[in-house]
Amino acid sequence: MHRILFPLIFLIVIIPCSLAQYAEMSQDDHASHEGVTHKLTLVMANSLLKNQVDENTNSILIVPTYGINYDFLFHPKWGVGLHSDIVLQQFKVEQHDGHEELVRENPVALCAVGLFSPLPALTLIAGYGVELETNENIQLFRFGVEYGIHLPKHWELGIMLEYDRKINTYSSLVFGVGFSKLFVRN
Repeated sequence: MHRILFPLIFLIVIIPCSLAQYAEMSQDDHASHEGVTHKLTLVMANSLLKNQVDENTNSILIVPTYGINYDFLFHPKWGVGLHSDIVLQQFKVEQHDGHEELVRENPVALCAVGLFSPLPALTLIAGYGVELETNENIQLFRFGVEYGIHLPKHWELGIMLEYDRKINTYSSLVFGVGFSKLFVRN
């Protein structure tokens, strides 16, 4: 139940705030971010791993995560991107329904994503990729939402929530902030 509760609360808070911000924005604010074709983002986040294997406890592990995302926006509502992140810690997880233990040391995830923006400040993310690591590479599906706060001179501050489902292994919930540079077509 708590796996669904946090993302649901996040969406319930973000969507009304996005609608309120959209209603208050002037036409000049909307026009200032039209024509954006490329977006480069540095991400600082925390990954929550549910099925940590530990000798003393079986609780949630919170690990620092950093990423670089590149998005190509070919339409005001649609885009594609390459999202990458690295988890800066060694940890153990359960694999194959808890029958095996898998050690992960600084895994790097590379994911091709599709982007859809139902509102100017809200972006939905879905994609497929791979988590690379010295012991074993794992395929993953990524789903997420990002709320962007437009800043002057084509910068953006984003708040993001992503869920990575690693095939036949563990899942992670990533919550963080991103600083984006928007490149606008002249």
